[in-house]
Amino acid sequence: MQTAASPQRESSSTNVAAKAWVGFHSAMAGVVTFLHGFSQHGDSWDELIGLLPPGMRSLAPDVRATTLADAEAELLGLWDREGVRQCHLVGYSQGGRIALWVACRHTERLLTLTTIGAHAGFEGEARERRLVEDRELADRIERRGVDWFASHWAGLPMFAGLADRGPAVNAHLDASRRRNDPAHLAATLRGLGAGAVEPFWDRLGGIAVPTLVLAGADDGRYAAFAERLGAAIAGARVALVAQAGHAAHLERPAAVAALLREHLALVPAGREG
Repeated sequence: MQTAASPQRESSSTNVAAKAWVGFHSAMAGVVTFLHGFSQHGDSWDELIGLLPPGMRSLAPDVRATTLADAEAELLGLWDREGVRQCHLVGYSQGGRIALWVACRHTERLLTLTTIGAHAGFEGEARERRLVEDRELADRIERRGVDWFASHWAGLPMFAGLADRGPAVNAHLDASRRRNDPAHLAATLRGLGAGAVEPFWDRLGGIAVPTLVLAGADDGRYAAFAERLGAAIAGARVALVAQAGHAAHLERPAAVAALLREHLALVPAGREG
């Protein structure tokens, strides 16, 4: 565990149960938990965390679960170990799906919810297609290895906007992908992938905290999911980040940080922790 007034990560966690990185200031203004996307690690949030008020205490674990139930248990265990009764929860893509699930089942543990490029599960034929695609990708990762996967994943059209961030940012993202274990990536796709997870749109009415639903304006599919989430969650605010694709917080961190700062301020500091 590290402490800092302005969070700076030196190393990411290896698993959520053992090493959750924490930054906090003596005048603690709240706890924010960040859940990363598929193949990422907790350090993928470093830039965004650095743009938040320095008094925020940040939990950015490496999620190791390969099922939704295990991810829920990991997150609750983390909060219990860190003495966090309630906190703000932010999740991107796969992490957003986990965040939505936990918000449905444990809304009393949340102060606010924010999702980025997320949904509550594919349905019908779309789910069947995605399940086949995820299983095929899992097989290829096991056969070809993590280096093949890193190149393949970076080349997907949904991440094209990241090219504008320049070589240093993209080199960091590439190195992070190559830190993964192929067997774990494959297991995650088979158990926690968008096709594997049973859709739970009908549970979203149980979310009873201020909710911000973000998507990149250039990410048409997830912009539509954002509108659907916004309609399903009472009082939710939907915001589309201009000139951003799927990974809006990585493509336009300053814009996302501004939206997130405003959202976190909805809950008085006295209710947090």
